[in-house]
Amino acid sequence: MVRDPNLTLADVQWVMGHAHITTTEIYIAPTPDEVVAHVLAHHERQRAEQAKPPAPPAPGYRLEVLAALFGTSAVGGEIR
Repeated sequence: MVRDPNLTLADVQWVMGHAHITTTEIYIAPTPDEVVAHVLAHHERQRAEQAKPPAPPAPGYRLEVLAALFGTSAVGGEIR
């Protein structure tokens, strides 16, 4: 129940009959396998985000000015 995103910790506390929320909180500690899985998923999301091409500049900005400002090269109409 603690892992269900549609239930609050207070809901679980009530169902379990705990007088204090801190008693219910002992069930929210992740297992080592869960931590490893979440960290690996985080790194995969970071890799996927870095692989995306940068967003194009807003209309009206001159590519050569942006390239000079950010120390990149404007090749083929793109900032790199």
